[in-house]
Amino acid sequence: MIDFYHIPLYLINRIKNGEDYQMEDGTVIPNARLTIPSDPPRTYAYCSDTCYLPRITEQIKGVDLLFHEATFTTSELARAKATLHSTAEQAALIAREAGVKQLMIGHFSARYEDDSLLLKEASAIFPQTILAQENLKIEL
Repeated sequence: MIDFYHIPLYLINRIKNGEDYQMEDGTVIPNARLTIPSDPPRTYAYCSDTCYLPRITEQIKGVDLLFHEATFTTSELARAKATLHSTAEQAALIAREAGVKQLMIGHFSARYEDDSLLLKEASAIFPQTILAQENLKIEL
């Protein structure tokens, strides 16, 4: 539209900020004709090396993606508390309470040869859970 209406460069920021464009002959081109809506903002929260801390849900409410550590399964709850880490279930409870769109769990203990145990535990509470993996790319 810049080229079509021959809009001077110095007016582009005004148009981006919502102004209409008035041509030299007085014709007003509405802003909606010149612009398209921007993509909605995306939000991300990262909670790792942390114990189960329910009060953080207010700070991360409604984020698009929450990365939360899930070092242990619930069977190791005592160990999780002692080492100030979280279980997969606890990560899912945080995600559910915060109303996030997607949960990615990671920071797994090396004791688990099969990370799907952690995924199964978290997914039972928060189905929109994925496992963090090296080189994983996701689209928000």
